[in-house]
Amino acid sequence: MKKIILFFVLILSFILAQTTTETSTPSVSNETVTVTDVAGVTGFDFQGSYTNAAIDFTDVTLNHSGSSGPVLIRAGTYGSPVSSSDPHQSGMIRLYGSNDAATDDGTGFYDRIIFAYARTDKAKSIFPIAGLAEVRTTTGAGPVAAQAGQFIAGLHTSGAKLAATASATDGMFGLWTKVYSVTGSVAAATSRVAPIWIDNQMSGTVSGEEYGIFATTGGTRPDAFIGFETTSSGWDYMWYFDETAYDQAPISNLGAKNEVNSDKSIKIDLNGTAYYIPIFVVSNME
Repeated sequence: MKKIILFFVLILSFILAQTTTETSTPSVSNETVTVTDVAGVTGFDFQGSYTNAAIDFTDVTLNHSGSSGPVLIRAGTYGSPVSSSDPHQSGMIRLYGSNDAATDDGTGFYDRIIFAYARTDKAKSIFPIAGLAEVRTTTGAGPVAAQAGQFIAGLHTSGAKLAATASATDGMFGLWTKVYSVTGSVAAATSRVAPIWIDNQMSGTVSGEEYGIFATTGGTRPDAFIGFETTSSGWDYMWYFDETAYDQAPISNLGAKNEVNSDKSIKIDLNGTAYYIPIFVVSNME
């Protein structure tokens, strides 16, 4: 009964705050507010123009105890996720934003619909955003897709335009990944740094295809599969195979036979000039 009364007090306080000039903020301390589903009724409906955050957790201290412990917002746990039999693309959280600003000063509300920042000041590892897609289907054919993330950018309507780029960071990309360091910082001798980590760990049967990178193209032909541009001195090597990989596939001990022409070649572009890397069939190798 106490929780029910507290819930109605909270709702009444919220309504008064929206319809009067009162500046106080309704608060609930050390209590659980339960919102019971009523058909056709929104649990919490935020309206009006806000000059501050609609929901603010700034002064919250979480006593973390693992992935199932306290968090700011929770929907299920790893061992007991929120279940659904819905075949549609409803999802759990959906955000839609639109912006019609005539200029871009870098401060617009919808330039980043979601922004996550994580900082570590000692030894704790950090992952601002993480996703895990697990398939546990044991009957039937299973899903046709399991993807931990989708990032898509596009010119969506006829006549849509993309402005000329002014720097390497401009352009339309499905995903921009970057690593950086400032002068005076140090990455240890045995550390490893890369903008992208690609890891295949398929120990089960793969009857179809498996790749480290799967690339497709449609529409107009791209200028190249990979484009290179540098503001420093480039890269030491095109590929590097360390002590665990230098004598493993696809490295081969075969070399081209003397005075044998290549069977085909791969075309590359070096600063506007086309070059060709020769390739040979096995019969022309020894």
